[in-house]
Amino acid sequence: MHAMKTKIIKWLPYSLLVLGLIVLGLFRIFPETMDTVYSGFIYKWVAQGISLVMSLIPFSMAELVCFAAVLLLLYGLICGYIIKHPKVLLRTIVYMAAVFLLTCGVNYYRVPLEKHLNYTLEPSSGDDLVELAENMLQRTNRAADMVRRTAEGKINPDYTFPQMKKEVLLAYDSLAVSVSGKFGGYFPAVKPLMVSNLYSYSYIMGFFFPWTVEANVNKSVPEFWIPGLIAHEQAHVRGFMRENEANFISYLVGCHTNNRELKYSTLLHSFIYVLSALQSSCPEAHRKIIEGLSPRVLHDLQENNEYISAHRSLWGEMSNKMNDVYLKVNGQDEGVKSYGKVVDLLLAEFKKNKSEMQQKANTSVYINEAPE
Repeated sequence: MHAMKTKIIKWLPYSLLVLGLIVLGLFRIFPETMDTVYSGFIYKWVAQGISLVMSLIPFSMAELVCFAAVLLLLYGLICGYIIKHPKVLLRTIVYMAAVFLLTCGVNYYRVPLEKHLNYTLEPSSGDDLVELAENMLQRTNRAADMVRRTAEGKINPDYTFPQMKKEVLLAYDSLAVSVSGKFGGYFPAVKPLMVSNLYSYSYIMGFFFPWTVEANVNKSVPEFWIPGLIAHEQAHVRGFMRENEANFISYLVGCHTNNRELKYSTLLHSFIYVLSALQSSCPEAHRKIIEGLSPRVLHDLQENNEYISAHRSLWGEMSNKMNDVYLKVNGQDEGVKSYGKVVDLLLAEFKKNKSEMQQKANTSVYINEAPE
């Protein structure tokens, strides 16, 4: 009996890897079916169960696993254990690769988000981008006015991290009801990173850890980022792995909440990508938009620039390059530039909503007009 258990343990990682590769192959052949069966059902329910269990642990298991793995690797090299037992290291690597595939990797190949939302991604003119920027300028300025601040202009949040986590989960519930049930589910394992400042020097603002199904957020970033980061990482936990899609889902979450801090955070996050695109294509329009920013938004952008400058490091540049390679390996050919592709989705959403709000030709509606 003991021999059988030992044999199962030895072969389990390889069996899981084979299963992961089969699932990946099916995603490539039958993306729509697998999106429904695997991402929308199997992964969704398994991940919710794991997330619920992980939420009972008050600290980030992801951090603990990472630090423990580094220490064990160093110990194994120093004492020669890895050299003496290479099969143990191999099985560990295979197991990690298998779990990554089944919880994260295959979801890079699910149906694109625009198909779920019935959006049409098409080339947009400079005028479309300018109109979107002007619309977001007004909304971001208004949202910035609604957030409580100190006398120096720094955001003074009304919500603690656990409270904001709940606000984001409620917004996802609203999004699932009004837009698509694919965004639904209960994934409560959202953790602040214990050594957040260390991650700032790695240019990491947050990450999804597929081996524990946790959303991890760097709390040393400027305060206005945190609600949007929670929403972004929650998108990954829910099976939407492409960065532009997670950014856009975060934007949609902000559109489905009455929480002022969450709304402002997600709006500003998205608006920054729009400004970057506008600067490249329409510099003059970009200058005018910048001139229209409220003092509160300008204060936050300045705080963000100071945060970035204070945490520049060689390790951060290396980390950014590793992330670029990671994204390209997982089917995002643009690498880190894929984050900015959220503008395509923002334009599609803006044009769709604008067209739906237009009145039909030759038809007018008059309010409170006295009858003849």
